[in-house]
Order: sequence, then C-alpha cells, then structure tokens
Amino acid sequence: MLIADWIAIALIALFALLGLLLGFGKGLRFFTKGIIGFIISIFICYSLGGFIIKIGFVDNLLVQFRGLFEGKEEWYFKFLLAIRIDIIVYYLALFIVVQILRIIIVKIVSKVFEIKNVFLEFLNRIFGLVLFCGVLVLFTMIVFQIIYIIGGSSAESFTSMIAGSKLKLDWFYEHNPLAKIVELLFKLELRIPVQA
Repeated sequence: MLIADWIAIALIALFALLGLLLGFGKGLRFFTKGIIGFIISIFICYSLGGFIIKIGFVDNLLVQFRGLFEGKEEWYFKFLLAIRIDIIVYYLALFIVVQILRIIIVKIVSKVFEIKNVFLEFLNRIFGLVLFCGVLVLFTMIVFQIIYIIGGSSAESFTSMIAGSKLKLDWFYEHNPLAKIVELLFKLELRIPVQA
C-alpha cells in the first residue's frame, strides 16, 4: 500500500471516530455555521436562484420593481437599471431567506437528534459517523478538483504519488464527481434565459 493509502485510512478512522463521539447534531451545527454556512447558502442560491426567479409571482414582483425605475430621466435611475438592480435585490433577498431557513432547519434537526433517548442517541452516533465521513469525501473531492485546476507539475507529481493506490485514489482523482456536478450546474445555468 502507498503512503497516500495509509494517510487516507488514518483520515477515515479519525473522521469516523469524531462522528461517533460528537454525533450528528453537534456535527451538523459545526459544519453549517460561520463561513461554511455562508458558502452553503451561496451555493443553494446559485443552484436554485435561476429556477425560483421563473416562478410567476417572483417574476411579476421583479417586473413591478424594475418598473419603479423605468422611464425616469435621472442618471442614477438609469445606472440602477444598467446594473440590474432588480436581480441584485432578488439574490440578496433569496440569500437572506436561505440563511434564515438554514439556521432554523439546522437547529430543529440537531435538537431532535440530541433528545435523550436510547434509540435517538444511537441514530445520532451512526448519522454522525456518516456525516463526518461524507464531509471527508467532499473535502477530498474539493482538494482533488483544486489540484486538477492548478495542473502542471503539481498535478503530475500528485498523480504519480497516488498511482496504483489500493483504495483507488487515482481513479477517484480522474473521475471526481465534483467536476461533473460543477459542469452540470453550469450547463443548467446557461439554459436559463436572461431577462432583457
């Protein structure tokens, strides 16, 4: 086995142990607060924003909001229309709503999993293990994607370091699901017509 395999096994054991010790409730709060929670909210807004904007009443509200600035001669009204103030306000409002919903959902779910009950405590530990291992996989995908984007000699030395891995790290690097997800989201975003 390669050194990379032993490092991967150590990380899996560490994250699994942390998941069992801390549980799902504490893990969920930890992984969704601060800058990580901010990034999660941005990702949700980016992923769903193009679809939500096409909902009838949302589209009508934006048209009415844009109508407040149209036909005005002052330069600042023209500037606001030029920078698409309606889209800026829409995404700011969506971000605030997503942030509030994320905080509420995380609090409710974490409190449910931390109820003092033998069955729920067992589930808390098992789901904690799954959550922490899932975060490790996601972190690995992000690191692999960054190395792939950097390319050059760094990527070459990294691929030679994981080549022939018993844990198939080389295959995981070449078939990183994150690259496909990013590509799919980008294609979906391009299909959404931009309002004039």
